[in-house]
Amino acid sequence: MTGLYIILGSILIVGFIVALFAVMVIKVPPDVPDTDMMSRTVTSSGSVVHLGKNWLNRNKHGLYEMYVAGAPFERGVVNGRLTEKLIYTQEKIFISEIKAIVKNSFYLGFLKYVVAWINRKLKKYIGNEYDQEIYGVSLSASKDFRLIGPNYMRVLNYHAAHDIGHMLQDMNLVGCTSFVARGGRTENEQIIHARNFDFYVGDEFCKEKIITFYAPDKGHRFVMITWGALIGTVSGMNVKGLAITVNAAKSKLMAKTATPVTILIREMLQYASTIDEVIEIAKKRKIFVSESFLVSSGRENRALIIEKTPYQTELFDPGTEQIICTNHFQSGALKNDPINLKHIEGSASMYRYKRTAELLASHPKLSVKAAVEILRDRKGLGDVSIGNGNEKTVNQLLAHHSVVFNPVELKMWISAGEFGLGEFICYDLHEVFSRAEDFQDGDTIIKEDLAIVHDNFLDNGGFEDFERFKELKKKISDTPGNFDVSQEEIDGFTGLNPDYYLSYSVAGNFFYNKKDYVKAAGYYRTALRKEIPTVQEREEIKKKMKFCENRTPN
Repeated sequence: MTGLYIILGSILIVGFIVALFAVMVIKVPPDVPDTDMMSRTVTSSGSVVHLGKNWLNRNKHGLYEMYVAGAPFERGVVNGRLTEKLIYTQEKIFISEIKAIVKNSFYLGFLKYVVAWINRKLKKYIGNEYDQEIYGVSLSASKDFRLIGPNYMRVLNYHAAHDIGHMLQDMNLVGCTSFVARGGRTENEQIIHARNFDFYVGDEFCKEKIITFYAPDKGHRFVMITWGALIGTVSGMNVKGLAITVNAAKSKLMAKTATPVTILIREMLQYASTIDEVIEIAKKRKIFVSESFLVSSGRENRALIIEKTPYQTELFDPGTEQIICTNHFQSGALKNDPINLKHIEGSASMYRYKRTAELLASHPKLSVKAAVEILRDRKGLGDVSIGNGNEKTVNQLLAHHSVVFNPVELKMWISAGEFGLGEFICYDLHEVFSRAEDFQDGDTIIKEDLAIVHDNFLDNGGFEDFERFKELKKKISDTPGNFDVSQEEIDGFTGLNPDYYLSYSVAGNFFYNKKDYVKAAGYYRTALRKEIPTVQEREEIKKKMKFCENRTPN
């Protein structure tokens, strides 16, 4: 009987823990007002899908354009219904990539509960307005992914995906570059604010970005670049002439959630009209990762960086007409922080900063076209080739989007196609919002005469070579126990990207796993002569090379 009591007691204890966990982490949807958008019919005409005065259009460049207006819950319902297919696609991609990173199914299941626990107070930090909007979007999410969690909980937690990835593991998902030039540093003495958003969750993730034009019932109208299911952003501009972009940084992390970065930027765009108001919002909100917010104001002819950690908010204004932002802090209060100094020493951030400064110096009077050229740059310091895809380059060939803002004229140029290489198309917010409610199939809100042509890397065979390089890298890397890769394929692989250290470290790893230590050591030596982005990667290659050398005859 004693054993039975132990079993029953254990079941009761586990049951109590599960019940307590459920009470603490399962999110109850917010109370929402009625809206007829739930029952209204979504209509299609050509490439345009309408729901009331709201619409979604896929333009001839392959970019999705969306106009959303109204109160919070109504905006969410509209957003979800218009982008239902995009939400499904992005969620499928996102979950597939998580499974690719976390291959152990038990750990993946455990991780789901860890994330749920960390995010147990997420609703509190998102606030009622955005909670209602997220709930509205979640009504259109697919039940195919319910094993991950209920629709509302999934969509709510996706808004902290960037932050959670930053927190749970030092994931190399974000290594962005941005800059602002103004006054005497630009051709027309107006502000140019440019950025690459190098957030990578697989190639497919980059293909269906959404340019959303918001006309909320409260606050300012604004444009933001986003993806299916997300109501927040990392890049945007409002009609008051404020442009905001964000770059990840390093600092101590909190063990619990706070305001997701994408939601914080959304609030800034919607409710701030000056840089001081942006700063006020930034100081009011707590985040649980560290970020640098590059903010420019066309009306004030002003720009600065808000450096924010889970514990403090600092400002960096160099007092010049040029600001560069990569992935380290620059303010007096944070630049000498030991974590920041270690990150500068061990990462690609300072190298990219110096390369951006070098490129800006070659354009004393920056134009939008010149800013685009900088965002597309694939060289290292001194114009030396360091390999396509290198994290030390400004264009790492993995950006979700590349964008240039002119917050004085309220114009925005965004890259069509992949990785900032396609044509940069222009939108004028004055025109977009004046015509948005009457938009019909066949209309365009693009300023075609201001487009910037695509990069010739797409024409000269370079991009095709890089795509083939990625395919071979996957084949070689994914076969540690299967050596069905010939020396000819290895030679072809390294020849496709001969200046990239990764070409040789991947080849070295292949022969390392094959226990051909002579060849492995040779490839590792070549890799070490190349520009390697991080100290950690260099040390790992050195360690493997020494291991191989110790197992080969003199």
